[in-house]
Amino acid sequence: MKRLFLLFAAVAFNVGAATTYTKEQLNNMDATGQYPAQESPVTKSVENVSFDECKDSARDIMNQIAGNYPAKEVVDTGVLYIVKIWTNDGVIMVSCSGPDNKKVVTQSDYK
Repeated sequence: MKRLFLLFAAVAFNVGAATTYTKEQLNNMDATGQYPAQESPVTKSVENVSFDECKDSARDIMNQIAGNYPAKEVVDTGVLYIVKIWTNDGVIMVSCSGPDNKKVVTQSDYK
């Protein structure tokens, strides 16, 4: 979980991003259901981890961020779990796959 939080922090403060939004702008977009356009995602990490452990880790991160930045469960099934977190300079998605017991973290810059 610490690694994912550190990854979030590194991505959130990425100096090279072209488009950024304030926390207030992102929360206003979230309230209207209109989110910023995103570039193609880039895989930041892939880990072998049990599905339940992955879900718990992703939920913990999402719950720590929620209330400050928009964060949502995108998919929650018995075999796939995905959370999406909007940060100042891009979106982080954490995907948990049950069949192959993998956690994949991707990051997308805003267009």
